[in-house]
Amino acid sequence: MEIKLVLPDTNILIPALGRVEPYASFLEKLIRSKNLAISVITASEFLVKARVDEEKIFNALLQRVNIFSIDLPIAQLGAAYRKKYLEKGKKIALPDCFIAATCKIHRVTLATLNKKDYPMEDFKILDKFK
Repeated sequence: MEIKLVLPDTNILIPALGRVEPYASFLEKLIRSKNLAISVITASEFLVKARVDEEKIFNALLQRVNIFSIDLPIAQLGAAYRKKYLEKGKKIALPDCFIAATCKIHRVTLATLNKKDYPMEDFKILDKFK
């Protein structure tokens, strides 16, 4: 079975880079297998809260992984997600809509501790970690 790319949400990266288990081992496995992807949204969210030492480690990590930017198709799908859920009375943060759109378009699995932030059902979500 081929292992596909996994994009961790910020709530996975923070404990993983803080060496909290099981997230640290999960992230290390993704790095070793070259299956780690980072969204520019997740990168910016992490860097906002990072201490200087965490920022250095994270910036070094960014040199070794797949980085996904927001292009027009991701912007359009992210906006469509946001609009769809606003019409249903559910407010989904626009950055989360962009992350969801990134996962859908690039066929990447999202790893998150907040599955409720991603009610979309058209991409894979991993929310159990051992």
